[in-house]
Amino acid sequence: MVVISHGSRTGGRLPPGPHRLTSEQVAADQRQRLLDAMAQLTGESGYAATTVAEVIERAEVSRKTFYEHFEDRKSLLLAAFDASAPVALEEVRAASRRTGGPTRQIEALMRRLCRLARENPSTIALSTIEIAAVDPAGLERHDRLMGDYGGLIDECLSAGAKQPVPPSTLARALAGGVHRTIDAYLHAKRGDELTALAPELARWTRSYHPVPPGLTAGETPSPSWSWSCAGSDGLVGGRAPGTLMLALGGYQPSIGKQSREFVHHSNRERILDAVAQLISAHGYTTLTAQSIAEHADLSRRAFLAHFKNKDDAFASTVEIGHMKGQAIIERARAGTPDWRTGVRNAIHALLEFLASEPCFTRLAFVDAPLAGPAMTRRTHEHAGAYARLLLDEAPQRRQPPPIAPEAIVHGLFELAFHHAASNKAAELPHVAPEAAYVALAPFVGATEAAEATA
Repeated sequence: MVVISHGSRTGGRLPPGPHRLTSEQVAADQRQRLLDAMAQLTGESGYAATTVAEVIERAEVSRKTFYEHFEDRKSLLLAAFDASAPVALEEVRAASRRTGGPTRQIEALMRRLCRLARENPSTIALSTIEIAAVDPAGLERHDRLMGDYGGLIDECLSAGAKQPVPPSTLARALAGGVHRTIDAYLHAKRGDELTALAPELARWTRSYHPVPPGLTAGETPSPSWSWSCAGSDGLVGGRAPGTLMLALGGYQPSIGKQSREFVHHSNRERILDAVAQLISAHGYTTLTAQSIAEHADLSRRAFLAHFKNKDDAFASTVEIGHMKGQAIIERARAGTPDWRTGVRNAIHALLEFLASEPCFTRLAFVDAPLAGPAMTRRTHEHAGAYARLLLDEAPQRRQPPPIAPEAIVHGLFELAFHHAASNKAAELPHVAPEAAYVALAPFVGATEAAEATA
């Protein structure tokens, strides 16, 4: 019997004529080619830009064959994830268990994960970013995978020792930070540097263990945020796209004649609000210039007076929101007595801002990376900007690895993603202690970082 496996063929159609393969083997080969094609194309262009026509062309099957195996693009994306992400996880788990001691185990884990990413970058893009395009099934898969990786990281660092179980928030931040950092390297065309990155990621994750007892999120019920809310430190949210007009119930035309400049400015803000609100409700893939104009109560001509197309409006919306978040970090750190306090205050202020801005938070951390490779790269660039603003002048007495600031912010991005995707952005201030611990521990040590978050 001839057994077809992914690694036994060079790709393309089965040879014509008699090939002594059963119908089941032929079907399995066709299905595998479709899975591979979807994974490759989403890694190259993103799921939003990938069409069924491109998939069947890459897989070299007919459209009829596609629909014999899969109902639509979404079902194929989920199947591609199910065929690759759990397999990669088990390979990483097996590699980590072939050696002893926390240091060697976590290093083996990172080496294997970076090697898999270098050999098959589409797997990282699929499991970290693209699977979120299918809501809710894809988001549930992503959450479960990050939870599994977080548990594996903790298992390696504990190595059988009895110590407090780290909060799930910390495990999620570490797993997401590792995956997003690797994805950032791949999108920056730095895949050849992943071998050197692995030991840095291992050192970064080790800096959080052993986890001090009592590091848990507060138990105060989360507030019901609205645009009029202000944090306890006086930093007011409600100014990012989605709430710029301060009229969540819809646009209300002004009474009386307004200047031309005022109308122009008002129209632009209504467009930005419409983009954020539409994406929060329906996702990026359904966004059109016409839907934006209608939601903003403007003509298409008025929309085109400000933006070339939907992607231009989308990119501007993302940029403005991140500018607000970065400005809040600068304000929160200014005038604090020491670096540690400044970082803690900035983390708390940023999470309050994101909690008060659910439309922008969903847009920035869930949908923006789905808008194609260029926007994914821009998301990673924003992570670098947050890292510089948040962790500038950090103490180096513990000699954290160079990747620490970037990995920290990617971990915080994972927390924002998780809460936004679960429609729980309002609960982000609830995890401020663990988020501050994530930012501080590599620089001041686990014990001092835990004390600072109390």
